[in-house]
Amino acid sequence: MARDRVLVTGASGFIAKHIVIALLRDGFDVRGTVRGAARADEVRRVVREAGEDANRCEFAKADLRSSDGWLAAATGCRYVLHTASPFPLAGQRGPVLIETARGGTDFALRAAAQAGAERAIVTASVASVAYGHDGSRTSPFGEDDFTNLESRDVSAYARSKTVAELLAWDVSRETGLALSTIHPGLVFGPVLDPRMGSSVKIVAMMLGGRVPLLPDITIPAVDVRDVALAHVRAMTAPDAGRRFMVVAPDTPSLPQIAAILADAFPERRSKIPLRRLPSWVLRLVAKVSSGAAMLTADSGKARTFDTRPAHETLGLSFIPAREAAVATAESLLRHGCV
Repeated sequence: MARDRVLVTGASGFIAKHIVIALLRDGFDVRGTVRGAARADEVRRVVREAGEDANRCEFAKADLRSSDGWLAAATGCRYVLHTASPFPLAGQRGPVLIETARGGTDFALRAAAQAGAERAIVTASVASVAYGHDGSRTSPFGEDDFTNLESRDVSAYARSKTVAELLAWDVSRETGLALSTIHPGLVFGPVLDPRMGSSVKIVAMMLGGRVPLLPDITIPAVDVRDVALAHVRAMTAPDAGRRFMVVAPDTPSLPQIAAILADAFPERRSKIPLRRLPSWVLRLVAKVSSGAAMLTADSGKARTFDTRPAHETLGLSFIPAREAAVATAESLLRHGCV
């Protein structure tokens, strides 16, 4: 009996590699989009190291900036998981970042619809949910909330994720393609090779002594293994058409994460930043740094999220963020990333 094939876009990404392994373990075959043969080899290597059959993975070339190759990649796939998305740390400026995220989502989902895929899952973010709103809000953010694009305080990254998600829902309504979106915060958890996600780089910088001070900000976090599980379960969940907030129940601030790491890795305590960056310094730097501007949005407030749909529909029980941070550090040290 033939196995169902799943397309995973951006298959060499941090989250995507965990998804590929989870799919293989659940009996699916995988086709991944990559930008070149070297990235395909990376995925095959981590699949083999995880004890899975790399022969059940095939690869197609596709790029978020071009429509070429997307229909061929989606053809024959029952489900499409669109994880590929640009991040500002890659050096893209705001307008380019937003258009790349939007265009890539359009290419991937229209190809999925044209190829007859049963459902698409898009890796969104809490960044498309909870920014640009009244700072006095205390109620949890949920699936009815979208980031306010009218606000001048919304970063280019949050805009890119919001614009791309809104486009995804437009394509779903236009084509009839069933859609669900997954909304993680900072994604921690074990890296599978030296190519790490942007959130993981925060832990790497802490362990390596590359930042002397930390801003007192709180960004919801989640373990990558829970993010991968959410994608796989959302494919076949009876209730599509939903936005799933995927966030661990505990939300430590960056200084608290540093303290957790210092306790877990006492031999690195002297390198880990345990002093706080004054908020006025962060605001000053934000005037000239897009990365700092992103962080200021999380200064002085701790957003909460309604994760009941993820619990009730997807059956998720989240790994605590503290455990995810320690698992991140352990894997970074194991792979020689620090």
